[in-house]
Amino acid sequence: MNAIQKQLIIDIHKVADAIPGIVIINDVATRKVVYMSQKGLDNFEITLEELEKLGSTYYYKYFNEEEAGRNYLDYLQFIAKNDISTTLTYFQQVRKNNNEPWVWYLSVNKIILQENGLPSLVLTLAQPVSELTSVVNRLDKLMEEHLFLKESLHKFSLISEREKQVLKLLALGKTNDEIAKTLFISINTAKTHRKKIKEKLKAETTIELHKYASAFRLI
Repeated sequence: MNAIQKQLIIDIHKVADAIPGIVIINDVATRKVVYMSQKGLDNFEITLEELEKLGSTYYYKYFNEEEAGRNYLDYLQFIAKNDISTTLTYFQQVRKNNNEPWVWYLSVNKIILQENGLPSLVLTLAQPVSELTSVVNRLDKLMEEHLFLKESLHKFSLISEREKQVLKLLALGKTNDEIAKTLFISINTAKTHRKKIKEKLKAETTIELHKYASAFRLI
């Protein structure tokens, strides 16, 4: 690190403990974590020196690999824009070792230093979702929907456009007779669609069908 980078990190360190959440600073060129506030170090049970030695393997050691991959693509676009007035916000799953459960964090990135017109240091403020008491219930619902969409996308892709129309009506509690009249099809055709939808989605109850219809914005 050069003198400018070091001085900026020293300045941030002076106030880091007063900032809610975990403060992290990354060197854009090396992808290394060059600073983490004490709360983060305590959370990972690691020293800053040990963290620096991990290099880019830090991301694979503590983060959900699939999720980190998607977030990294957004991060690259964010860095490419090189706009110090904007931030990048995302959710990520973190754990300190393989024996611990994943913990959801809300993280915000901001470029805090440019050198020769290029991004040099990026600051991340990471906050456990569980500590965001005013929005925890809403965030939990979003996380649940996110995981359901991810797990159910393949099954949902198996149903046809007509079956999506039927699914919407099923989710609203419509009978076969009502579906037939609404879509101008026979009752037998409505019954067939209902059966195929349940088979493809592996859903039996109206509640389950409603969950699919809601998640995929049919209702």
